[in-house]
Parts: sequence; structure tokens; C-alpha cells
Amino acid sequence: MRKQDPELPKLTRNDQKVLKYLIQHAKLPDTEIAKKIGISPQAVFKIRHKLEKKEIIKGYTPIIDLKKIGINVMVLLVIKLTHEVWKDTSEQEIKKRIQKIPYVINAYRVPQSNVSHILLMGFRDMKQMDRYLTKIQTDFSREIEIQDVYPFSIDKVITQSPIGLLYEILDKKDFKMDVFFLKKKK
Repeated sequence: MRKQDPELPKLTRNDQKVLKYLIQHAKLPDTEIAKKIGISPQAVFKIRHKLEKKEIIKGYTPIIDLKKIGINVMVLLVIKLTHEVWKDTSEQEIKKRIQKIPYVINAYRVPQSNVSHILLMGFRDMKQMDRYLTKIQTDFSREIEIQDVYPFSIDKVITQSPIGLLYEILDKKDFKMDVFFLKKKK
């Protein structure tokens, strides 16, 4: 049996049950969650408040169908910020600037010698993506070096959900890895 990490908040079984419902159905009223798991609506309210106070739940974000709002191209952009940026700008300031880029959906800091960040970005079409990347290459070449570009159609996104991972973590199980693609030989 694994020891509880002292850095992680202790969650009761009811906390975990409520959290699982909120992961899949953030807008589900407390009374509905209470009916489904067999506790009072007041208990669900207290648990939700506790999860928010401990910042396990930091907010409620709608899941958007990007294609329906005109995003057809995604790009995984692998970049390296140059010495010019690092000598005058703090890590926190860089983070704030990246957060302000409207095309960025997710951004990750990578501690590698040839890569500093990986950005998942969305664009209306290839033309818009090309214009943006060309601008980086021309106007910001002293600040940003593009290491790799992986464009793909929004139609090729297979999953955008961490729900399975969150359930595994809450249930404190390891992933079952009997089969990935090829069938296991008997």
C-alpha cells in the first residue's frame, strides 16, 4: 500500500466521489450529485467548497468544440527562447507573456538545452498559422528560435480529456498496460 504524500490534501471517499462527478459534470447541481452518491446536498456543497478552498478545483471551464468556433488547425510548436530573453526577463514574466498570446491553448516549460517551451496553438487555417510563424521567424528571431513545428487538422484530435487519468489518480491505481496496440501473445 502506498503512503499518503504529505504535500497532497487527504480526500475522503465522499470527497473523491463528488470530485469525480464534478470532473465530468461541473454544472451538475449539488442536489443531483447528492442523489447519485447517496449523501445530503449540504454535504456535497461543503465538499465542493472544501475542494475549491484547497484549490483542488481552481475553476470551471467549458469544453469548447474548437471546430465549431472556426479553429481548424492546431500546431505543436517547439521553441527555444534565446539568451537575449533570459538575460532581461524573469521566468514569471515569460510565463505571463505566453499566457497573453491568444493562439496558445496550452504551454509547457521544458528544461532542455535546445528547447525551452512547447506550445499547443490553434488557428483558423494554415494561412493564419503560416503568417504567425513567419512573423516569429522574421520579427522575433533574436528572441525565439523555432525548433520544431507539428501542424495537424482539428479533425485529427483523438482526445482532449484527462478524465481517465484523474480517475486513476483518485482511485490510487496504476494503469493496466496489458495491451497497447498489439495483442499480447499467449
